[in-house]
Amino acid sequence: MNYKEFMEIVNKKLTSMSDSEKDSWIYNLARVTKEDKRIAFLNFTIDQPGEHLITPDVEWIGAFCEDIESGEIYFECTGYEVYGENYWDSDFKYDYFDEFKIGNDLLRAFQQAEELLYQKNYIQAAKLYESLCMMVFQTNERDAGEWDELELEDLVEENIVELDLNHIAKHAIYAKYQATEGKRRPAALFNYFTWKMSTNLRMEEIFIIGPEALADLDLFMEDWISFLGNKQGDLAGKLLIEACMYQGGIHRLCETAKVVSATHPILYKYACEHLLNQNQVIECEKLGLEAMQQLPKNLIIRAEIADLTAKAANSLDHHETVEKCYVAAFYSDSSLSNYLRLFQLTEGGREITSQAAKYAKTLPEQKIDYDYRVNRQLLTNNLSKEQKEVIAFFNAEFETVYEDCKKETTKLGWSNSFIGIAVPLFILALNKNSEITKAGQQLINGFVHRLGYTNSNRDCFLDQFLTWKEKIDLSAEQYEKYIQWLSKVVDQRTEAVITTLCLTNSKFLYNILSVAKKSKSKFIFCS
Repeated sequence: MNYKEFMEIVNKKLTSMSDSEKDSWIYNLARVTKEDKRIAFLNFTIDQPGEHLITPDVEWIGAFCEDIESGEIYFECTGYEVYGENYWDSDFKYDYFDEFKIGNDLLRAFQQAEELLYQKNYIQAAKLYESLCMMVFQTNERDAGEWDELELEDLVEENIVELDLNHIAKHAIYAKYQATEGKRRPAALFNYFTWKMSTNLRMEEIFIIGPEALADLDLFMEDWISFLGNKQGDLAGKLLIEACMYQGGIHRLCETAKVVSATHPILYKYACEHLLNQNQVIECEKLGLEAMQQLPKNLIIRAEIADLTAKAANSLDHHETVEKCYVAAFYSDSSLSNYLRLFQLTEGGREITSQAAKYAKTLPEQKIDYDYRVNRQLLTNNLSKEQKEVIAFFNAEFETVYEDCKKETTKLGWSNSFIGIAVPLFILALNKNSEITKAGQQLINGFVHRLGYTNSNRDCFLDQFLTWKEKIDLSAEQYEKYIQWLSKVVDQRTEAVITTLCLTNSKFLYNILSVAKKSKSKFIFCS
């Protein structure tokens, strides 16, 4: 039950109550209030700001902030290197010292900001929260005398001060809301949500903060939805999902998704997930197909929506829709997993996989920097050169892959070159067993992560590989040609490994590897 639904029930209950029933209700709420919440509960009963309370003395906080900004007071530190298991595995650490008792003053300052808030002095509380949260603190390295800067979140992360940043952020946002005029609220609050200390905060958490309900909440939520719909970024998308669900549930979310799809396609994804989890599979399939039609083909998130739609369609036995979703998923996210899944299609299978492989070659090879600033919901489809070569292999372009591998002259360093994937794939493809052997499993374990699979879905690769293998034919001439080449390549690599190891290891190890060299080819190619 969200805040809006809860408060509607509360209002109905209060309307139906007599004064004596209300008194009894309040008394029982007070009776079960935990000790650390009792002062806040009593403050809720005060009608006028400041009544029965002493106004906090905040003048000293201004001087405190000035001393911080000017560098009159600061933190001291000493640095040292921490080593891991070997010399090259190291990190630089600092021990911090709070000689000026800054941490104590910060704690007291935030306590006084909260007192102002509960006295409904929102403007002064908001100013105080912003000043304290935005401060930059100087640090001086004792030995080197070098200066650096830390923000409030850094102080907590480094255990220099003890503050509940989540608690502070919620109260700061509440104060800012109450201190800001209606139309200016969305932009002001969004800025606060960008703070590191506000990470993972939901707007609904702010509704239950403070001495009174947020003013004009329904009007604000409509302005909030409008503002977020036009604001780029994943944070805006996350907050928009929450706002839509609060204002009108899944219906409002679906309607908004259509309007803001160019900016926030994630609304479509979340709506499909919600419908699927609620077993509303017909609605999920309908919405997913709409999203696939409306969103650009190269958006990766479109593939995620296609997968959700396929799950819904599969539960409805709409097999044509499932296959349509599989194709759409590949063209939006051309991973090997999505490509191999195309070999499960019952209609137009080989033609579809061939066209998909051609499409993969046209994709950009840009490298995406996956940091917190990336707008993930607008990431577009791209494929590395290595992944394109892998798809070419599974498209049965064996001769092309074979000729490219023959150009590789190095016998070591295969973990960074395509031949390190191609050789195991050829071995597995040429193996006449209808199942993956233990030796084959060991080969797969060595390279499957480079194909984009993780520990959680590597079994999926095994199933997809065996399905693919059933649909690919190799001529006897190809088989003999590639077997001879593989035997030669494996022997050359084994020789290179032995040569390298014998320079640094014992004669005993050399003898063991020499035996392995003589038997390796027979072991690998046995069927």
